Amino acid sequence: MKQNLLQKYAILLLCMSAGMADVIGYLGLGHVLTANMTGNIVLLGIAIARAQEFVVLRSLLALLGFIAGNAIAAHMIGHVKTKNGWSPRVTAILTVESILLLLFAILMITPLAGQFSTLLIVLLGIAMGMQTTAARRIGIAGISTTVLTNNLAAVVEDAVSIFHRMKHVNVRSLANSLSADSYLRAGAVVIYLGGVILAALLFHHIPMVAVWIPVLVVAGVTLQARIAAWGKGEHLESDADKH
Repeated sequence: MKQNLLQKYAILLLCMSAGMADVIGYLGLGHVLTANMTGNIVLLGIAIARAQEFVVLRSLLALLGFIAGNAIAAHMIGHVKTKNGWSPRVTAILTVESILLLLFAILMITPLAGQFSTLLIVLLGIAMGMQTTAARRIGIAGISTTVLTNNLAAVVEDAVSIFHRMKHVNVRSLANSLSADSYLRAGAVVIYLGGVILAALLFHHIPMVAVWIPVLVVAGVTLQARIAAWGKGEHLESDADKH
């Protein structure tokens, strides 16, 4: 039970780190989104329509980096599945993401950060792509750590369900009957927004501090996963592996 609770907290922290990464990319790397690819593709389309070559390049780099991160993570996970969704391979992916975020933060605080802007975009895009695939494999409450739209839609659907059920039960009974996943999905939206606000405030006043928080958050989650050995001994072969 305790392990499952820690995993849920970890997912929420990954949501916060993704929100912060998008703010850092948007404010520090020329208005590019490296975690939210829906928004990034919108920005790419606008830039193409307006013939803004540099914006097109930055958005394309973010997209390609994200896709590369997805592919790398998918290769690392393979077809292996675990009962709780959080296997050692997922932890390995988050380890690589932590290293990429560390390299990103180091480059961001150097005087030559402007000259490394394209590399920084790619690094952040790869890191967020890897995190997205890892979170999809974990599959806690259907939460995506980088796609707020899905999480928000799930919260609205939960709210509509609550509204319908209020006709038949009192508020107190309803609150007690709500699933843990409902609270978790709402928490994911709130903490994502909180990460965005925190990153925006810090980047405006002390940007060199802002870039380190996602590093510490993801590294902390990874370290906890390694200490707890989440998913240890729970590998299950998929049908494809059996054949």
